Amino acid sequence: MEAPRSVSVEVTPRLSAPAEGIRAGELRLRSPRRDDVDGLAPAFADPELRDAGNLPAFDRDQLAANLDDLPMLAESGRLLPLVAVEVATDDVVGAGMLHHLDTERRIVEIGYFVLPVARGRGHATTIARTLAEHAFSLGIERVAAYVNVGNVASERVLERAGYTREGVVRSMPKPDGRRVDKTLFSLLPGE
Repeated sequence: MEAPRSVSVEVTPRLSAPAEGIRAGELRLRSPRRDDVDGLAPAFADPELRDAGNLPAFDRDQLAANLDDLPMLAESGRLLPLVAVEVATDDVVGAGMLHHLDTERRIVEIGYFVLPVARGRGHATTIARTLAEHAFSLGIERVAAYVNVGNVASERVLERAGYTREGVVRSMPKPDGRRVDKTLFSLLPGE
């Protein structure tokens, strides 16, 4: 009699986060809520931060209106935004997102930003690393981060978070339709 074979069933990764969020030291990454809009709006209004973070030019009302679309965007694998708040105060310090999930190849991209008032405390590094670790827990095998060429501060964030610089990818799209060259970084499970 032949021994039973074990069957490996692969689960397709889906973008999701626990309802309580993801604790990362003094930060928590959680789904954005309506009462976060005022804390997030300055990032979408700041041309420099918007350009570096590839954020759309949303005003406060547009940002609030888009909250209703977030569950559908996460389900489709297109975007899972997470607001970064201080655990002690629940004050918004920035955000991170998993986006452009490729379920077949188990690859996802990350993005992040930290508001100017919260910079210099390691929050961006924490966000970038936490996003990757969470992606790995979902079954992702490669996390990619694209940084505008010349954005040295963001390159340093990714290096501190353990990502590897892979090279320059030319002519990547931005939300406003422009195309720019970006430096590609990646992180793999166990790195």
